[in-house]
Amino acid sequence: MLLAGGGLAFLPWTANHFGYALPGDHGLPYRIHHAGRDYRSYATCAGAGWCHDEPYCVPGNNVAMTAVDEVGTWFGPSHVVYTAERPDGLPLGLLVQAGPDCYVGYSLMGGP
Repeated sequence: MLLAGGGLAFLPWTANHFGYALPGDHGLPYRIHHAGRDYRSYATCAGAGWCHDEPYCVPGNNVAMTAVDEVGTWFGPSHVVYTAERPDGLPLGLLVQAGPDCYVGYSLMGGP
């Protein structure tokens, strides 16, 4: 039973549903939870085959970022979550660091 539960934890559906990353490239989930809200990315889905063919990550240059949280990874290092602001101080959403100078953008789901 324990072995089956451990195997389920490595499935993309489980990682996407519970909002944790899987080890390896493109392991970030499509939905993460931060500060009581859900955020979504169209560029990643924890390795599932239904992601859009958009660029996976963008460089973080020229964006003011503040570390606010982490996305845990099943048997791997966590990914830092940043808030990003435009030059006028308005929030852009969340950026999750997927690698050196590689950030995946997440936008707020739902209404205010």
